[in-house]
Amino acid sequence: MGIDIAGLRGDAKGLVVYFIRAANCAICVRHVKALAGLGLAARGVAVAVVVPGGAAEAERVRRVARGVPVVSSDGVAAHRAAGLDRTLIVQHSGTLLFDATGQEVYRLAATLPTGSFDATALDRAVSRL
Repeated sequence: MGIDIAGLRGDAKGLVVYFIRAANCAICVRHVKALAGLGLAARGVAVAVVVPGGAAEAERVRRVARGVPVVSSDGVAAHRAAGLDRTLIVQHSGTLLFDATGQEVYRLAATLPTGSFDATALDRAVSRL
């Protein structure tokens, strides 16, 4: 997929990966803060945020991520590998949940970032792990 799912998941029973549209996307940053506040680590689920771009973009998001690991993609390579393409100039964003075997068990993706994160639906999916 372009990112190391097993490495990010570690010993956790699952992994949530939020692919943000851009480091300067205010809605995406709000979703990152909400994701950080869900307390998923206490439930045995690892979390990571993938930022398109390089180290500078990742650092910009890391400042607001409240302890959630932020990794940068090589441009948009990880997004594309996860099936998150572009529509015209807008990078798609999405929330993916992987179980302990690395199997994707939940996906919410959208062209507009307002449709790429749903805390309630994610909570339900995590409960099914």
